[in-house]
Amino acid sequence: MELILFVIIMVAVLVLPLKMAAAMMGARNTGVFHCLFALLLALIVQRIVGGMLPGVSDSAGVLLTIPLAAIAYMLVLGTGFLKAIIIAILQGIITFLAMLLFAGMFANI
Repeated sequence: MELILFVIIMVAVLVLPLKMAAAMMGARNTGVFHCLFALLLALIVQRIVGGMLPGVSDSAGVLLTIPLAAIAYMLVLGTGFLKAIIIAILQGIITFLAMLLFAGMFANI
């Protein structure tokens, strides 16, 4: 039971920021399963490219991750490449702010 609850919470934490960012930017497909599939596709593409480029530094990895995620978002969410880059950046910002909010709630700040 705890595993199911954990999986539901993790999917919500990962999918909802992407869903919010896609809706803000006017993507055609903003459903939960579209966003989940876009995240999975972005993960697969990033792992494949990361395996082909060994020894990439952290800063170069971040710069490489955003366009790769944008390609996956562009294909699945039905938007242009520049909007997909903005969606990827917005998703990161929303996720960061949500984690700060949750950490503050659990730390009783």
